[in-house]
Amino acid sequence: MSSREIMNAQGFGSKKYSLDCSYYDKEFDSIDELIDDIASSGMDPNYEITKNNKGIGEQAIELMMPF
Repeated sequence: MSSREIMNAQGFGSKKYSLDCSYYDKEFDSIDELIDDIASSGMDPNYEITKNNKGIGEQAIELMMPF
């Protein structure tokens, strides 16, 4: 196994962003992709963003542009 494969297996190589919400199971490689999905799907943005299943201390609504 290469060092990159080991890092990926340990979670160092890939960051997955999602929401701390029991029914939202999508994950994205960037916060921008997550925010785009929330906006386009109509998902409630009043949930904390998670990175690799750990909260980052910000709700999605805080990062969304006002319309």
